[in-house]
Amino acid sequence: MLSATSCVHYYYAPNSNNVPLFKEKNEMRIQAQYSTVGPVSDYTDAIGGFEIQSAYAVGNHTAVQLNFLHANYDDEYGSGDGNYIEAAAGYFRPSVDKHWIFETYAGLGIGSVNSTYIMDYNSQDAKTSITKFFIQPSFGYTSDYFSMAFSSKFSLVNFGVTSSSLTKENNPTDYDYVESFKKGKPYFWWEPGIMIRAGFKNVQAVTQITYSMQGNSGLPFCNLNYSLGIVLPFNTKKK
Repeated sequence: MLSATSCVHYYYAPNSNNVPLFKEKNEMRIQAQYSTVGPVSDYTDAIGGFEIQSAYAVGNHTAVQLNFLHANYDDEYGSGDGNYIEAAAGYFRPSVDKHWIFETYAGLGIGSVNSTYIMDYNSQDAKTSITKFFIQPSFGYTSDYFSMAFSSKFSLVNFGVTSSSLTKENNPTDYDYVESFKKGKPYFWWEPGIMIRAGFKNVQAVTQITYSMQGNSGLPFCNLNYSLGIVLPFNTKKK
């Protein structure tokens, strides 16, 4: 998830799909990356942030992961500051040669967005929240020095309103959006991604593009996440 603001206020954006491509028990991945989220129609409006992702293979075919995303924005039309954290557990299955991996994860995420709206020198605020349930299958190739994968996250998102000083008179559009979140309507997103990582055995560069697609709800959201960072793969098994 996540969201922030410019002259258009966004209430959702995808985080990068965490695709560890484990081959065996005790493998672990920790990565940190710079991310930008924004609408494909005008990516000059992109919002900067960062992500921390981790995953650990607790069994021969089972793994868990924990991921965090932060982004913020500030300009003459207002500001936005968003945080999102998710946890997931899943199943992975390597091929006989352990180069081709199928995996799928199911998880829960929660987040919040603090938005400030500036209209004609007047300032109003709203704090919204999200709860997301997701399933994320993926398939890819991995080796000690290069990995590539295609992922497909299916997300069901519920919005909430923690507080709001918005009025229909001063900001009718965003007032209607925020008020609609109080109805508890779920939104469905499909979020496919492509991940590439390469480098040395114990430290690698990773880049990913995640695209978010949603039905014609009219809700303003960022539908693209591009990230670039560093991943540390290692095995905790005692030699």
